[in-house]
Amino acid sequence: MRFKLIHPLWTHLPAILVFLVTIVFTVMALPLPDSAPVHFDINGQPNGYGSPWISTAILLVLSLFFIILSVVLDELWARQETRKSFNWISLFDEITVSDLCAVQIAYINMLASSTYIFPFPWTTVLPVTAIITALAVALELRRPYRHYEQKLLIEDTCQINDELLKLKQSGQPLVYWESQNPAYAGMLAVIMPALLFIVAIVTWSEMAWLSILMILIGLGLTLTYGGFRTLVTRDSVTVKMGILGIKLLRLKISQITSAEVHAFAPIKDFGGYGIRFNSEMQAYFLNGNRGVKVATAEGKKYLIGSDHPERLAAVISAIVL
Repeated sequence: MRFKLIHPLWTHLPAILVFLVTIVFTVMALPLPDSAPVHFDINGQPNGYGSPWISTAILLVLSLFFIILSVVLDELWARQETRKSFNWISLFDEITVSDLCAVQIAYINMLASSTYIFPFPWTTVLPVTAIITALAVALELRRPYRHYEQKLLIEDTCQINDELLKLKQSGQPLVYWESQNPAYAGMLAVIMPALLFIVAIVTWSEMAWLSILMILIGLGLTLTYGGFRTLVTRDSVTVKMGILGIKLLRLKISQITSAEVHAFAPIKDFGGYGIRFNSEMQAYFLNGNRGVKVATAEGKKYLIGSDHPERLAAVISAIVL
């Protein structure tokens, strides 16, 4: 079956336009010098030299990455809409890309000048970002609502309820666990760190501080490998992350008053995936739009993402009751 986008790609035209203009502007300024300032202090004085091609390539790759990321996020938003609402995340690529590209244009102009002084180019960044963002707002307001029919698979928990009842009556130990580890989480934990390490090696001689930052980010991402794991025992409900089993949440069974399946919109309700918060609850999810909402005696609520929410809710409820 052919994949079909729900949200229109023309909403990304402002970011794409400023990205293409920056590429053309850079090409017209060729040839770039072999060595030039690539890092500056707060006053705009150069304190690091290297190839301007490296900083240019990093900036353009980041801009392209943010455009692609925005396309993905906007598609997720559109698929989770039940009615037309303003998608504030749609401005993400316009703001970030216009900022990056405005800095690149100012940097190219500096290279063409006789003095290598580069204070942050607010007079370029602010007007470019304002114009591009205003265009993005206008296009988002014009974006049509397109209903997306989601297939809802509800599990029958009759059999597991019977098994839980027998276990509870027998007094035998009860251990239930499940994980959320979608493909994108594995890519972020493996491919992204690998790319960061490669870039860190390439830029080490010229921008050691940037290389160190990339290495630290890469190491942090590798710790998330394995996604989120939820463990339920007679004593507690625990959510852990990654290969080290970093504990994100632990609730004693005695604290829990209810557990029920809860549908939500990840982007609209929480602004993304992972460890999230809103005015109602804390949330831990990497995939899907259904989970288990757990309420405690203290009045707190937690949302635990699950690929089998009916099953997880049944297990927690059986222990709590």
